[in-house]
Order: sequence, then structure tokens, then C-alpha cells
Amino acid sequence: MSCPELNVALGDTATEISQTAIARGKVANTSVPNWLLGGERVKTVVANRETAKIERLQQQQQAIVTARKRQCASTQ
Repeated sequence: MSCPELNVALGDTATEISQTAIARGKVANTSVPNWLLGGERVKTVVANRETAKIERLQQQQQAIVTARKRQCASTQ
């Protein structure tokens, strides 16, 4: 990938991390009614899934940063 493409990929990944973190926060702060059996468990599962997605995106972001440092060192 070229330096501009790496920059775009880095920005896209950062945006997706932010959106996922916002979604995770909304899920974590959701008030589940007591009559909804298993509601808290579902809430926890969804929040954990979002956390795992954020961790994967952060790994992708780190790989992009490493590639950018290697390929675009002259422009920094």
C-alpha cells in the first residue's frame, strides 16, 4: 500500500474503533428490566463481543502503523 492509502486505512480503523466503543458503551449502560430473563447475560455477551472487536481493530491499527513507519519514514 502507498503512504496515502496507509493513512486512509489508519483513519478508517480509528473511526471504526470509536464507533464500536460508542456502541459498547451504549450496550453497557442499557437498563435491562428485571422481568427480561437473561437480559443481563445478553448485555454482557454483546459488550464482550464489542470489546473483542475493538481489540482486533487495535491489532490491525498497530500493523498499519508499523507498515507506515517502515514505508513512509522519509515523509515523517
